[in-house]
Amino acid sequence: MERVVVVGAGLAGASVAWHLSRTHQVTLLEAGARPGAEASAQNAGMQRRLAHDHVERCLAIRSGQWLDDLPEDFREAPPARTVGGVVALAQDLDSLNDGVAHLRRAGIQVEDVVDRLPPALRGSELGRAWFVPDESFLDAHALITGFIRGLQRNGGTLVTNAPVHCLRAGAVAVVQTPSHSYEADHVVLAGGAWSERLADRLGLHRPLTILQRHLLSAHTHPISDAEHPYCWIDDLDLYVRPEAAGWLVSPCDETAVQPIHGPGPVDPMFRARALDKLERYMPALADIRFTGGWTGLRTFAADRRPLLGPDPEVDGLHWATALGGFGVTCAFGAGEAVAQMIRGETPDWLEVSAVAPGRKMPFDLLPNEPGLAL
Repeated sequence: MERVVVVGAGLAGASVAWHLSRTHQVTLLEAGARPGAEASAQNAGMQRRLAHDHVERCLAIRSGQWLDDLPEDFREAPPARTVGGVVALAQDLDSLNDGVAHLRRAGIQVEDVVDRLPPALRGSELGRAWFVPDESFLDAHALITGFIRGLQRNGGTLVTNAPVHCLRAGAVAVVQTPSHSYEADHVVLAGGAWSERLADRLGLHRPLTILQRHLLSAHTHPISDAEHPYCWIDDLDLYVRPEAAGWLVSPCDETAVQPIHGPGPVDPMFRARALDKLERYMPALADIRFTGGWTGLRTFAADRRPLLGPDPEVDGLHWATALGGFGVTCAFGAGEAVAQMIRGETPDWLEVSAVAPGRKMPFDLLPNEPGLAL
C-alpha cells in the first residue's frame, strides 16, 4: 500500500486524507495543537454555490452533492444546517447569469426573488436577487472531525504539534518534524497560508497571496432569526448571516498580509466601513452595533483558483491549497479531486487544467481596492 503524508489538517488537508484513507496508508500532519484551528476556523460557515467562477462552482456543486447524502463518518454531528442563501446585485446586473444557468443545469433550485426579499434586505436598492433554498450554514469543526474520524477508522493517523522542519523530494520523499521522520510515496501540501514556504524548501516557486478579511459580530438585533438566509450583495462586497440572536457581517475587505496564527484583531477603519455599507445598502440593518469580531486569512493563487493535483516539477508532490474564501464550501470536492489524481484517475467533473499547480497565471494577484463600493 502506497504511503501518503498530508501536511496541514485544515479543511483541504483533512478532506484529502479522508478520501485517500481507503486506498493508501495516510499520515496527516498538523503543526498546531489541534486540526482546523487556522483559516478553517475563521470563516463565516456559509455554503455558496452561486459564484462567478465556473471552477469554483464545479467544486461547490460536487461538495453539495455529498452534503445531500452524508457518509457515516459525519452523521454523529451533522456539519450542515439548511437555511438558504440570497445572492443579490445592485449595479452589475448581468455578472452572475452564467452562475445561475450553471446551477439550474445541475438541478439546483435558484429562485428570482428581487420582489420578495427577506427582512435583512428590505429597503435595499437591488436590481437582481436569487434565493438558493438548499444552501446551508456549515460547521467547519464538524466537517474536519468527520474527515478525521473516517481517516482513523480506515487505519490512518493524525499527528498534531508536528511542524515540518525539513522536506526532501525524490523517489521516496522524506518529511521531518521535530520528533519524527516520515517516508512517503506522495506528499500533499495542504498548509494554506504556509504552503508556499514549504514549497520553497524544495526550490519551487509557487507564489501565493495571503489576504486578510474582517468578520464582525453583533450579538442581538430585532430581526435576527436562526432560519433567516444569509444575504450577500455581491457587487457591493457586503454579506450578513444570522448568528445566535444577532448577525455576522463582513465588508468583504482584502488586505495583503503575512500569515499569522489564529484570528487577528479588528481594525476600527474596517468596522466603520462595514457600518457605512450597512447604512447605504442594507438599511434594515443600519442600527446594528458591533460587539466583537476578528480577521481571518484567505489564501489565493494569482488567478484566484485553487492549486489541486500533482506538481509538474517534483514527482510525488501534490497540492491542495489556495481555496481562498470558499474552503468550507468546496473542501469535499477539492479533497476528492486530489485523491483521484493521486490514484491515477482523472476527475471527469472538473477542468483539471484550470487548477493544475503548473498552469500559467497572471504575474500577481491584487486585492480589491479598499472602499471600492463606498
